[in-house]
Order: sequence, then C-alpha cells, then structure tokens
Amino acid sequence: MRKRYIVTILTALAIVAYLTLDDQDSPYHAVPDALTDQEPDYIIEGLEAESFDENGMLTQQISAAQAIHYPMNDTTELSKPTIVLHENNLPRWGVRSESGRLLGREKILLSGEVIIVPISEDSNTFSLTTANLNIDLIKRIAETEDKVIIESDNSELNSKGMTIHLDKQLVNFKSQVRGRHDPKAN
Repeated sequence: MRKRYIVTILTALAIVAYLTLDDQDSPYHAVPDALTDQEPDYIIEGLEAESFDENGMLTQQISAAQAIHYPMNDTTELSKPTIVLHENNLPRWGVRSESGRLLGREKILLSGEVIIVPISEDSNTFSLTTANLNIDLIKRIAETEDKVIIESDNSELNSKGMTIHLDKQLVNFKSQVRGRHDPKAN
C-alpha cells in the first residue's frame, strides 16, 4: 500500500515537473496585462459621429478616415479628421487636419496642416492654417503656440500662437503679429 502512495506521488511530481519545463520551452507565453491594456478595443474605418448637448442640440460632428480607440486612457487616434462645430444647431466652424487625438470627450489635439474656416452665411470668407491645434470641446476654445496664417481675398495676417473663443468668434493673437491688406484685391 505504501508503495502505491509513493509511486503515485512521484508520478504526480514528474508530471508537474514535465509540464513546468515544457511551458518554458513553448513559444507561446502569456501576454502581460500592461501590454494588453495598450491594445485598441476597436478600430473604425470611415468614422461619422455626432455629439449633442443636454438639450438635444447638435454641438459637433466628427468624421475621420480611421479611428482607433485605446480604452486604458480613453483616447482615440484619428486619421484625416474633419470637425464641424455647431452653435444653436447651426454649423459655425469647420476644422480639418492630417491627424488627431481625441482625449475622452473633452479635448481634441490636431496636427499636420490644420485648416479652420468659419461656416455661416454672414461671415467673411477666410481660412486659418497652423501646424497644431488643441481644441477644448467643453469650453469651446482652440489654441496653438505655432505659426498661424489667416488669409482672405484681400488680406493676410501672420502670428506666433493664438487662442480662439469659438462661441464668441473672438481670436487673440499671442506674439509677432504681422498683417498685409490690399483693398483693391478681389
């Protein structure tokens, strides 16, 4: 009887030792949680999204060629995003860039040939370009420290850095502001 227990225990130990050694030689290893947390939980091709305020009013539309969401820090990487910011259900600003990063639902960081244009029937036609732009979607403020160029049919303004209060349609330039105006140009 004793021999059976000893043989059974030795057999169990041999199986455990074999499995342990076999796992170390296996090309498949468990992925650490820290790495799986960095994996996207979804990828969307051809994103079209709309956001509404608590009263059901359209506040923004975001479209992108591709969106990749990372759940660990709730960020979404956007490829070729286009954003239309609304006020009272009317489009007010159009923004486009090469890439962007949406941080939760509060901020969007745009980079690569950022172009901003006002969208309304009563606004003058102009475009604003910069390399990078940070938009606070809650406060409705856009900022950059980079070079800014504002162009219209008969004028051009250059600046180093700016802040746009989107709801007030007010732009503050930070430094090195230079302008050119040609009243005869059309």
